[in-house]
Amino acid sequence: MTRLEKQFSNYFHAHYRPLCLHALHFMGNVEEAEDVVQDTFVSLWDKRERLESIKSVKAYLYTAVRNNCLTRLRDAKPTTPLDQLPSEALLSEEEQVERAEMEARIWKMIDELPERRREVFLMAKRDGMSYKEIAKETGLTVKTVENHVFRAMRSLRSKDMNAFLFFFA
Repeated sequence: MTRLEKQFSNYFHAHYRPLCLHALHFMGNVEEAEDVVQDTFVSLWDKRERLESIKSVKAYLYTAVRNNCLTRLRDAKPTTPLDQLPSEALLSEEEQVERAEMEARIWKMIDELPERRREVFLMAKRDGMSYKEIAKETGLTVKTVENHVFRAMRSLRSKDMNAFLFFFA
């Protein structure tokens, strides 16, 4: 593997998931968000000979993903009023990077939860399912579901209060 390939691989592994979360806020769809991020990395690969001239590859990637998302949204809906654009589109680049980093931290903490607790927590918070629906789908009691969500929230809050408040307050 050449030095450029190794450098590119490091950028990909370090930034792919946070960039997908960043793109998800714009696109509202996981597959479209991943497509945007993959297209952005393809574009970066095409420019790999000029990687050295990019001052901050991280900032470049976040800006490119944001711009690619906005371009896709514009092309899909040519007359979207500003008040209907995701609020992230109106944030500064620094605020967007900070938000994406916080999202990455919260997802890392969620990934560290015990498997069953993580599953129940995501069904409640990400999927918006009621405790009764979760209990029916998982075979747990409603009280057990409540306990899993409560303990997950307590665990997340204790690990990073700022990230917790940012997403759940």
